[in-house]
Amino acid sequence: MCRILLAAGEGYRMRPLVEALIKASENDPYKAARGRGNQHRDGWGYVLITKEKIEYYRSPKPIFEDEKATQLMDKLRGFGVLLLHSRAASQGGVNLFNTQPFAYGSPHGYQLFFMHNGDLIKDLLLEGLRLPKERFEKASDSYLAGMYVSLFLKDTDDNSIVERMALLKGVVRTSLNTGGIILEPENIKLFGTAYMREEFLEKEAEKNYMRLLSFYSADLFAMMSSTLELYTFLPLDDVENSTIYVIDVDMEKETFKPKPYPLEVSQGQ
Repeated sequence: MCRILLAAGEGYRMRPLVEALIKASENDPYKAARGRGNQHRDGWGYVLITKEKIEYYRSPKPIFEDEKATQLMDKLRGFGVLLLHSRAASQGGVNLFNTQPFAYGSPHGYQLFFMHNGDLIKDLLLEGLRLPKERFEKASDSYLAGMYVSLFLKDTDDNSIVERMALLKGVVRTSLNTGGIILEPENIKLFGTAYMREEFLEKEAEKNYMRLLSFYSADLFAMMSSTLELYTFLPLDDVENSTIYVIDVDMEKETFKPKPYPLEVSQGQ
């Protein structure tokens, strides 16, 4: 399981959270409390979108041993959106292929960047996608979850995003903490889900590790893994379990509008 950061707003305001994620990847007390070691060292990557460009980088190196992480800090200038992921592998090989965030070209007319923290039931994902198990033996569950979204999310309105992500709750073994960017020819949306199975809410070590936090100010909205609270002075709030945020982004006006919804399938679906 991994550490994630989703952000929209002023780049310089993202820097303390990026720095916190780097430190959390090198020493994560919440991970250690679960008896799983204290590091996230199985690769990292990011997507940074500004008015001028898209930067997409993935590496199997640990984020805290890669000079590109420091270079990313320097690139956080002006308005933009960011996905940042640091991996501790649970399923799939430790290699460049399984390093996140993933990128998909959807047949429905958008590009999807997707990252996930948690553990999913891979066989159920393969069954839903009607894909052969042997062909994807070394692919991660997170890769298949992103593929599912790119293939079955046909419309990018808020309700469609909420319901498509909510349907993934049925394949969750531990948590469905995600971040995504939907890039259309004239539109950008972000989404982030915070979900852990209810039995983990009663287990302190598991809950502490799987929680997601948020930060919301006039010039920045962010969702992030719990460990970042140990490495930043920014005031962070817990995201209620089974919540999804959909964030409308206007790159020209440099505005963002986060909207929280219950992560549920509406009646009749």
